[in-house]
Amino acid sequence: HNVGYAAAHNQALALTDSTYVLTLNPDVRLDPGFLAAMVETLDVYPEAGSGAGALRRVDDLADSQTERTARIDGAGLFMRRNRRQGLLYEGAAPDVLPTEITPIFGVDGAAAFYRRTMLLDVSIKDEVFDLDFFMHKEDVDLSWRARLRGWECLFVPGAKGSHVRGFRPGIRAGVRSEIRRMAARNRYLLMLKNEIGAHFWFDLPWIGAYELGILGYILLRERSSLQAYVDVWRLRRRMLDKRRLIQSGRRVSWPEMRRWFR
Repeated sequence: HNVGYAAAHNQALALTDSTYVLTLNPDVRLDPGFLAAMVETLDVYPEAGSGAGALRRVDDLADSQTERTARIDGAGLFMRRNRRQGLLYEGAAPDVLPTEITPIFGVDGAAAFYRRTMLLDVSIKDEVFDLDFFMHKEDVDLSWRARLRGWECLFVPGAKGSHVRGFRPGIRAGVRSEIRRMAARNRYLLMLKNEIGAHFWFDLPWIGAYELGILGYILLRERSSLQAYVDVWRLRRRMLDKRRLIQSGRRVSWPEMRRWFR
């Protein structure tokens, strides 16, 4: 029985008490020294609640030759003004990566390194990962909540690995309809919970234009995802209840958050 990414990781967190937590997808392999680089960095920067390394995109974790020539899969998360998340340096050559520890918006859940005190600080009703997300974008949600609480997130250049990514731009048509629906639904759950009102209105032209594109795509090519809008309506009260808790504990202003949306 698949309980989903969020529930499974919450269960694992409840059964452990380590200072730091690593979430790792089964299609990721870490290079030697990944954990040491993360621990060393977060020990030095107590304001940092999470860290992201650089993952190479490969088709086969057993192919070491491909790893040497691979492009970047991602080096953490960034957010666009239209509220679509992205992977930092996706598709770039490894030599463009920063060589210094660098603040970023958030961490990709494929290989995310967290400080446990941060996870406890941003949890809502004893949920670190939101159970209503089930899977997809729960890492974005957690990163957003951490930023709202004033936690820093860092790119750690000494932490590297390889990833066979299953869900990415360009392969959406080959993904199960249930996952595509959850991806659409969770975009709206993200905004319902975490948006600062003034920031939303400031970026409304970008958000609105993107929403029209999403709706047109769903109507013309992916009608199975229309159920996402029904799901959002069904969950609206629960999300607004979580929103009240998140926004009442917010420690940063919307101009401070705005720097992370580009």
